[in-house]
Amino acid sequence: MKPDDDSPKITMLNALTALHMAADDPRVTHLDVCVVPAAGTRNRPVSLGLGFAQTDELLEAVLKFNQKKAEQYESGNWGSSFTIDSFDDQLTYYFASAFNKIVVQPTGQLPLTGISWILPYYKKLLDNVGIEVQTGSCMEYNSASAPFTESDIPDKHKDNGMSILFHLNEVFLHAITLSRASSIAALRTEIADENKDPYRFAQDFMHTAMTQHGPYIDAQMAKRIGLITDVGGTFFDDEGYKVGKCTEIGAYVKARRQEIERESHGTPVLDAMLVKLAQLQRRQWTANMTKLLRTYQSQDRVTVGVVYLHGSIERGGANGGSLVCKALIDAAEDPEVESIVLRVDSAGGDFVASDAIASAVKMVQTKYGKLVVASYGNTAASGAYLATTHCDCIFASPATLTGGIGVSSTRPVVTKRFTDLFELGTRLFTLTGPNTNWHKLESEKLEAFKSFVGKTNDSFIAQVVSGRNISEEEAESVAQGQVFTGLQAKGNKLIDVIGGFVYSVEAAAQCGYENRAHSLRSMTGHYLQSAIASAQCECAADYDPILKDRKYQVPSELDPRVERKVGFPGKIVKAILDKSYLDKFNDPTYKYDADITKNIRIKEFSTSDTSTSGLLSLIAKLVGGDLVREAVASALRQERDSIASSLSAVEQPRAEADIMDIK
Repeated sequence: MKPDDDSPKITMLNALTALHMAADDPRVTHLDVCVVPAAGTRNRPVSLGLGFAQTDELLEAVLKFNQKKAEQYESGNWGSSFTIDSFDDQLTYYFASAFNKIVVQPTGQLPLTGISWILPYYKKLLDNVGIEVQTGSCMEYNSASAPFTESDIPDKHKDNGMSILFHLNEVFLHAITLSRASSIAALRTEIADENKDPYRFAQDFMHTAMTQHGPYIDAQMAKRIGLITDVGGTFFDDEGYKVGKCTEIGAYVKARRQEIERESHGTPVLDAMLVKLAQLQRRQWTANMTKLLRTYQSQDRVTVGVVYLHGSIERGGANGGSLVCKALIDAAEDPEVESIVLRVDSAGGDFVASDAIASAVKMVQTKYGKLVVASYGNTAASGAYLATTHCDCIFASPATLTGGIGVSSTRPVVTKRFTDLFELGTRLFTLTGPNTNWHKLESEKLEAFKSFVGKTNDSFIAQVVSGRNISEEEAESVAQGQVFTGLQAKGNKLIDVIGGFVYSVEAAAQCGYENRAHSLRSMTGHYLQSAIASAQCECAADYDPILKDRKYQVPSELDPRVERKVGFPGKIVKAILDKSYLDKFNDPTYKYDADITKNIRIKEFSTSDTSTSGLLSLIAKLVGGDLVREAVASALRQERDSIASSLSAVEQPRAEADIMDIK
């Protein structure tokens, strides 16, 4: 692969999985990343295109790679390097700081300033053009509508914003200091205070560099003060890595997964029940039941479904709540999926759509008996928090922004100043009175508007109380619209665990494995419900009370007429409910320890084409021996063979060429 080729696209989860796999794989010795402008981007800034929390997850994965390789190899036999022509944003450097070697072009720069943001306020502008904004809110920190109703930032908003900035900058400064402490501390011979702790010295030095030199730190200065290691070219130097050839990281993770599949113990021999079900697979639900029992009997692997909630939450469109709900139900109904991770990167949106997603989460838990774990990315606030408040466990990164609990509504009103300014004439024709944005709400209608917002806000808080299992007083204290970092949210009981995407998947797999018996009974009830409903025989109504029960208890005996019509043997139903049948698959000597690099399958349920937004655009290569390259070549051959029948005569030579390049 050449740096001037189109940059490969790899999803966040695949990138994290690849780094964890490579860290544990002793055949991999080096990790090399080169960030270059993609073809056709002209003068647009070169960036990873990720937010703070996502970048922090990648940084942690690289640090783990370095730690593992230091344990596996002697010094000098392993390494990680990051190459770029110039840093156009500080988050890219934040990620790069974790690498042992950082190379920047001589004319490049490092814009290091710390985390900050700009909040515009539009009230004076709106007043000048004759637009008045009416608002309904029960929150003290109404940051959503304040830019339209205030001329300057209110004191409480300022306090909340400064608190967030302080925590984010602490995370930012700590990670860089921890990564670059040794190279920065080497400067102590040039500094009078040689007795200072290396970490404390590096932290103070970083703060000085940001406040006095940022954002104009050129490559030469960055090297001199220990922020980078080398000044040079921005392309991979093949001569520099004679220990082995490079393998593109996306190809590596695909090959490594195939290796793990071959290394697994496989599915156990089918017992009599599965043999019987296999004979009944003329019906869809019996095929699903077979898959379900296969999953239960497989002790060495757990499949985790991943559903994405990205962007502004809407009732329709690409980010429609209905699409997320469908993805959740699809994952729940999949007999191979044992637990679900809902990956969130959203600042909220429509309340109704957010509430619908929350209802879907509860349905997955109650009807299908499957656990749902939330994993927060850069942001999970307001409606996005509402959507996940009933999840069994919530993970967030230290730099995640969450909270924003509460409801507000803004209503712009066009005043006479606007019509005079733009010389507009208007006439309203209505049977119900003036209810448009050309009329200001007053008296009863204004009270009705505020009452509606208040009731919606109360509903939000009630969801938080029940979902997070906290008191109303605790919920009220964090439900004034405040925004929190992940660390703050952990202290406020809004999340459960500080951890990234990979750790949430591993937790979901572990809990899914331990929840198998409950999930199996719930899914059996669901399949039986579908079967009886589709049988449409006269005695099916006898089972209505059972099917309407929230726990979906399955009868131990079926009416013979239903059994003949449905084709679901009563013996199988009774056996599934019989604890002795389930226990025979529980080996007391076996202990499942979830590990995304070894015993977890990932099954993604996309909500739209943007479900994997935040793609990591970079050229990443792993350096290893012949075994790694052969594994990748084997994976590509298998992929080529699987699609060979659909390739045209013109396309086939190109597929062969792709394999040849890897060899």
